[in-house]
Amino acid sequence: MKRKKLPLTPLPVICLAMFLFVGMASSAGGESETFKEITAPEVKNMLEKENALVVHVLTELEYDAQHISGSINIPVVKMKTTEKLPKDKKKPLIFYCMGKR
Repeated sequence: MKRKKLPLTPLPVICLAMFLFVGMASSAGGESETFKEITAPEVKNMLEKENALVVHVLTELEYDAQHISGSINIPVVKMKTTEKLPKDKKKPLIFYCMGKR
């Protein structure tokens, strides 16, 4: 099955909720978690200028059906145990899903 890739433009049918995590919380470190909602043009800019990493947080099945080209899949239920996140805590991360649930 060929994967469908989403362009980096707003989609009228599918509303993507995109979040930029400025700081990742560490329960042991006591750091605060901060994020903001960003637009598709902001995502494109961050990918081109800041080498951001896009993380698709839905299931593998949903990722296989469609995703942003170059993104990685880490289902939200596996976020605490994954080894896929970069070790560099300063790397911009963009987490996205198919909307607010």
